[in-house]
Amino acid sequence: MRGLVWLRNDLRLDDNLSFESAFVECDEVLALYFYSQEQWLNHNESNVKLDFLIQNLISLSGNLSKLNVPMIIVNSVNFDSISMELDEFLSENNIDKVYWNKEFGLNEERRDDEVKNSLRASNFPFQDSNDQVLFEPGSLKTQQGGNFSVFTPFKNKWKLEFNEDLLPQNFNYTKRNTLSVQSNALAFDFNFKKTHSCDMSLWPIGEDNALVRLEEFLTDRAANYERDRNDPDLEGTSRLSPYLALGIISSRRCIRKAYEQNDCNLIKKNQGIVKWIDELIWREFYRNIMYLNPKVSQHKPFKDSTKNIVWKYDEQQFNAWCEGQTGFPIIDAAMRQLKHEGWMHNRLRMVVAMFFTKNMFHDWRLGEKFFMENLIDGDFSSNNGGWQWSASTGTDAAPYFRVFNPISQSEKFDKSGAFIRRYVPELKNLNSKEIHSPAEGLLYPEGYPRPMLNLKETRQLAIETFKNHKDI
Repeated sequence: MRGLVWLRNDLRLDDNLSFESAFVECDEVLALYFYSQEQWLNHNESNVKLDFLIQNLISLSGNLSKLNVPMIIVNSVNFDSISMELDEFLSENNIDKVYWNKEFGLNEERRDDEVKNSLRASNFPFQDSNDQVLFEPGSLKTQQGGNFSVFTPFKNKWKLEFNEDLLPQNFNYTKRNTLSVQSNALAFDFNFKKTHSCDMSLWPIGEDNALVRLEEFLTDRAANYERDRNDPDLEGTSRLSPYLALGIISSRRCIRKAYEQNDCNLIKKNQGIVKWIDELIWREFYRNIMYLNPKVSQHKPFKDSTKNIVWKYDEQQFNAWCEGQTGFPIIDAAMRQLKHEGWMHNRLRMVVAMFFTKNMFHDWRLGEKFFMENLIDGDFSSNNGGWQWSASTGTDAAPYFRVFNPISQSEKFDKSGAFIRRYVPELKNLNSKEIHSPAEGLLYPEGYPRPMLNLKETRQLAIETFKNHKDI
């Protein structure tokens, strides 16, 4: 029997249910990846993430070749053409059954529905598996039988329903029969032009490196995660998000390893590990929200009461924010980190997004899009959820009157100013008090801008505007 694994955001062998099923049922296995630059751009995916994707596709192809599984990459127009292109591939390569892992975005669901309808019409066998989350979106319900829109009750239900049988098992891959079909990953013309300036050495390629990074985090840093996770100058986080975004490692594997590291406990024992598991549950929560509320995939706020807010737009302010030239050191340092690494510390993502939506009072969708266009770990559901949380338009959002002050956030989480000095060298000679707000002492080094707005005034204006929209 010849099986085909249709790869999407699951570029790995470990905990890949589609590969595991294909290897159990088939003596011949192929892998297929549809490459569409048009679809990539339609989803505002970044150039650096595309760079990372290509390198990891090639890495996975090498691992598959050791198992006699060729990876075939096919140029595709966009999601609308995939059903027809898949049918052609199945016929041309004498495939008996096709396997894939589910995705939960609106466009992805429509694509998969079209594919399934086509396969069913021709009685072609297929299997779609759930490997992104432990609980399939929509399956966890409130006591009243409704859907969750607040994280903490969702998390509590998740932990209540958890059992070890949901965790991934280890699978022993053995070589399949040799095929005449050859992988084209190394020869494929990705037509990729690098436009980013990120340091790719920060992100070692391949699932083996992702698994090593997970082990190192759990061994060396996870115990102190609750204490260190908010300090941007510390390596207190796992930095696994780029690997999770492309499925180079699974969140299920991360949960299993952390659960075992914490003596098989989700609530007690080491609170650093418990907190990190909670962060992985956030990923499931936002996928749940995306799946159950298609409007968030259509550029609409989760809270309908906020859809008529009239956001301002100032091109000069927007460009200053993008370039890390706002005159607020922690904001500028965070935005420059994004350009240098393709990644931003999670605490700073909240601070930056709240500054953008509450002080600048710019539309959250502009910030969401900019992040997706620059993040190596761009993940629609988490990115959208984070931006709407900060803008007070989303599920479980920060109350509209809660507005982070970037100066106090900086003083609290970058006390010595070390993170600011790293990314805003213009301020490197200021002391640990002055560096958070040079404006207060009028200590303006040459080349660094003055604050582009008044924090107190803009905060009050935002609060007044939100007050005028009921049910927020």
